[in-house]
Order: sequence, then C-alpha cells, then structure tokens
Amino acid sequence: MEVPALCLFVYGTLKRGHQNHARYCSGYRACVEASVLGRLYDLPAGYPMLVVAPESILAVGTSSPVADVTTQATFVSKGLPTLSSCEQGEFVVVRGELLTFDDAPQRLPAIDALEDFTPGRPSLYLRVLLATIDPPGKFVWAYVAPEGRLPPGAQPIAGWPEAKPVA
Repeated sequence: MEVPALCLFVYGTLKRGHQNHARYCSGYRACVEASVLGRLYDLPAGYPMLVVAPESILAVGTSSPVADVTTQATFVSKGLPTLSSCEQGEFVVVRGELLTFDDAPQRLPAIDALEDFTPGRPSLYLRVLLATIDPPGKFVWAYVAPEGRLPPGAQPIAGWPEAKPVA
C-alpha cells in the first residue's frame, strides 16, 4: 500500500532558512506559500505558536503517521468544504509555507518530538488538520496551541520574521 503524501503547514522555525528547517524539513517534494486562519504568538523561549479556532480543527494527530496522512488524503479526495472567510473575530490570516513530503512514517515522529507533541497526553503543541485559506482547498497538518492555551508571556505578533541570508 502506498502511503499518501504529508502536507505540513509551517510558520516559524521549520520554515526555509530558519534554525530547524535543515534538520527536520530537508528533502521536501514541494514548497509553496500558504496561509491559514488563526493568531500567531511569540513565546518567551524564542519561537512562535499558532492559535486556531476549535471549529477549524478537522482532526487531531495520532501516534500513527500512516493513519494521519490517510485521514488527510480522505479530506482531499472528498473535497470537503474549506474556510471561505479571511477573518473571523479574533482570527486573521497567518502566512507560512506548505511543505509536501513523501516520508510521513519517518518525518512525523521526528517533528512531533521537536514540537513536544505526544498524542493523547499533555503536550506543548497539538498537531491538527486544518484547511488552508491560500491556496484554497488544501488540507494540512499544523502544530498549534492545545485548546487555545498559551504559555505564560506569549505576545501576539503579525508574523514570524523572514530568514536572514547567511553571510
């Protein structure tokens, strides 16, 4: 059985040019600019966290990468509705990158560990399936604040800085 591709929305240190990209995201098949509906926060530890509306969460990640990318592929194949509004109350467009990978069984456990996501247990981040605003109709896994809980000292930001060129 062929494992479906993994589509991952990244908005901080996993983006191209940032400190965790080379180690965790090299070898991607495709990378396009993308956006989701949410609110971005800068954490005192020096990295961002995304908050999304609970109703925008289509699925929560499990300990089975194959099951998770199969769930993602099911949403794609059924053409289920996506969000049509760019603003919804406190939520705005958050820009990032949509990375596509062919190695979900190896890739997801490594990134889950980086993001301190342990399915079914209290974690720093929660991996959830979301619909993108742009490009429309894409379903992506993203790491977000669990149930909207933010660590102390989190400050709202408009976006994560672009990477600085290496000298």
